[in-house]
Formats: sequence, structure tokens, C-alpha cells
Amino acid sequence: MSLAIWTPIAFGALLLAFGRDDQARMVRWIALIGSLIGLAATLPLLGSFDNGTAAAQFVEKMLWIERFNVHYHLGLDGISFWFVPLTAFITVIVVIASWESITERVNQYMGAFLILSGLMIGVFSAADGLLFYVFFEATLIPMYLIIGIWGGPNKIYAAFKFFLYTLLGSLLMLIALVYL
Repeated sequence: MSLAIWTPIAFGALLLAFGRDDQARMVRWIALIGSLIGLAATLPLLGSFDNGTAAAQFVEKMLWIERFNVHYHLGLDGISFWFVPLTAFITVIVVIASWESITERVNQYMGAFLILSGLMIGVFSAADGLLFYVFFEATLIPMYLIIGIWGGPNKIYAAFKFFLYTLLGSLLMLIALVYL
């Protein structure tokens, strides 16, 4: 599970750190390779999932923040199981679909999208409430950038509205987590 989460994030960070606009072709290929490796990391899940049990599968658990008893705890149930390979597959499709349509800041777009993909897989596989919250909140950053930079005609307005609505929902979720 961790490989499916951190592979696209690592490739996205690599593109953000070293990609340049004059190397757009290489950036696209690195993004495609990263998305394909991320998809390949999810494929073993398809053959190994047991539909006969309701228990979480592919569980990874280790202590993250000892003081608050927070764990890096991942696992998939029957619903979240399908979202992981689907997210990885859609990432490959998006990289291919944006091959020629994104012409400016290609490394930033591809990097943000790969990071978003890894974080979304983290959201779907998080089995700890605080880990889920961290992954969920982290997805908002690349989404805000993607909407605000490469969005449609009202991209700034849309990004601002996206920020306000998700901030309100996130604060309510944080209050609920603190209460629990």
C-alpha cells in the first residue's frame, strides 16, 4: 500500500524539483513512467483481495506519533479497494490526456497531479483518523494549484471558492476528530 501512495508522490516531487519548461517532453515522459509505476504497484491488489471477508486487507500499521497514539495505519475494505487502482489508472489517463494540452508549467502540472494522485490513494487507504485527515488536507494543496493555474476562465474565483468550502468542511472534520 505504501508503495502505491509514495511512488507517485516521489515522482511528482522529482518533477517539481528538477523539471523545467524547456524540458517539457522529458517531464511528460517521467510523469507517464511515474504514473505507470504507481498503477503497477496497485495491480497485485486486484488478484489478492478476498471478497469473502469484511476485515481490512493489505494492512500496514506502525506507530507514527506516540504521544497521541497516532498510527500510520493503512488498509482496504470492499469499498475503498476499488478506488485505489481506479485512482492510479485515472492518473495514467490524465497524464496522457494532458500530453499536448498543457503547454506552460508542464513540470508543475504533472508534479502536482502525481502528488495529488498519491495523496488520494492515501485518503482511500487510511485506517487512522488523523492519518486520513492529513492525507485529505494535503490533497487540497495540489487541487487548489491545479484549479487556480490551469482552470477555466474563472479559475481564480473557482480556486477561492474551492478553498473556502473545503476550509469550512475541514474545520468541521477537525473538530469532530478532536472530539472523538
